[in-house]
Amino acid sequence: MGRAVIRIPLLILMSMLMLAGSVHTARAGEQLVAAISGQVTADDPHEARTGADFQYYDHVFDTLVTRDGFDVAPRLASSWTSQDHQVWSFQLDQAARFADNRPVTARDIVYSLCRYQVLTRRMGREMLGLVRLSAEAGGRVSLTLDAPYRLLPSALSLVFIMAAPDDAGEGPLGCDPAKVQAGRGKAQLGSGPYISAPTPQGAPPEQRVLLPSPHCWRDCAVWARVVLWSAPDARDRLRLLVTGQADIMEDVIPVHLPYITNMKGVTLTELPTDRTLLLTFNLRPILPGGKRNPVADIRVRQAIALALDRHVLVERGLEGFAGPAWQLAQPGMEGYLTDRPRTMQPDPERARALLAEAGYGQGLDLPLLLPMTRITDRPRVADALASMLRAIGITLTTIPVPAAESRARVAVGDFQVMFAGLGLTAGSAMEGYAAIAGAAEKDSIANPSGYRNAILDNLLHQARGAEPTAIPGLTLQATAILDADLPMIPLMHIRDLVAHRAGLSLHARDTARAFGRIASPAVADAGRDP
Repeated sequence: MGRAVIRIPLLILMSMLMLAGSVHTARAGEQLVAAISGQVTADDPHEARTGADFQYYDHVFDTLVTRDGFDVAPRLASSWTSQDHQVWSFQLDQAARFADNRPVTARDIVYSLCRYQVLTRRMGREMLGLVRLSAEAGGRVSLTLDAPYRLLPSALSLVFIMAAPDDAGEGPLGCDPAKVQAGRGKAQLGSGPYISAPTPQGAPPEQRVLLPSPHCWRDCAVWARVVLWSAPDARDRLRLLVTGQADIMEDVIPVHLPYITNMKGVTLTELPTDRTLLLTFNLRPILPGGKRNPVADIRVRQAIALALDRHVLVERGLEGFAGPAWQLAQPGMEGYLTDRPRTMQPDPERARALLAEAGYGQGLDLPLLLPMTRITDRPRVADALASMLRAIGITLTTIPVPAAESRARVAVGDFQVMFAGLGLTAGSAMEGYAAIAGAAEKDSIANPSGYRNAILDNLLHQARGAEPTAIPGLTLQATAILDADLPMIPLMHIRDLVAHRAGLSLHARDTARAFGRIASPAVADAGRDP
């Protein structure tokens, strides 16, 4: 089907659906096509930022550990230990192999961790705090951090391991930073179950193709070919599923549920999610061009917070297919505050009074930046939010932008209000606060506000090495600071629904979406155990 029919009206799409009756069933084990909601934007696995980036690279590369709910499980590392949370030891699985059959060694781990830290520092971030790395005999790697970090294994579940080149150099941490910089964006060798297929001339830029690794060592591919087809618009993803061009449709939106549930040969599966949709503010007092920034005034941010009814946002924006969020953590996560839902009730009258105090009693116009990512592309939520703010005199204009453009605008402070998304990889509220409000992520897409608070940074530093019993108290203190300063407002916890042909089984224990890893032919479809 040509590009001219990619964005078809909903009524025409539903007519196609009724005519199709059921989804075309491809023969199991041959090809898997996943219509994903994001676009792969990073050309280097150590600069992955978006969910689509991690989906793609998680097929090609392994990590030391993988996530199992909010816990961690072995992957390249068979075990790990630490006496003080500052010096860690990881034992590699001796069976691990790269795609060229080269064994994965401790030297490769050291190089990859060093490379990751070099590139994240280049982006103004300091995620791990590595000060010494050493490759030891018997496939053991020793890591020394600048301070205790209890959740280091969870953080390492996001760091891809690649083969060290012969000319990696040594450097202070096991690589030469200059050579790392020079090698950014070049093809790297991984140990995952798939390898990247060469892009044929004239191939659609929205498709990424993966082929089985010739020397897979664990959790090997059951698909002869995996295609990740980027389709940010949910109507496009549904069209691909309906017409049989895709086997999986990621991020089903609620408005499509009545139609999908009536389709023959289609199954809905809810996958784990740790994601929260946030409203974030630019706290810089002056915008590019010299214009005064209204949301830099705490009273304006307080007024917006008092206008919100999260239950209405969920019902109108996502037809109930989400959970109202008064905090980052969800029940069961570390640092979840049990009495938090009883706070922050809507108070439009007080909101209008605060706007008047700030000098905006006659009204205020605000642009809302809507990055087109799998978490933040929520136009119906934006419409519901705009309706609430109109009641207090704020006119909200939604501006959808590609993810890359949103990052560029954040970097120069060219926004006032925007939707942001956060996944709590480690299942910890304090880890989330470090991402959205900590100094390490200041002025990044995770902390676009530019917010920084020395007292909060100290609490976040304490939490990295604190025992679990201390986390609730630290979280309570950090939450009080963020309540007072309001650099961001949690809106809702996102639920994750995937539609797929009935001949598939999806088996995810973490929040990654490496569909080539987590999807297998159902027993009835394949005639054998998946």
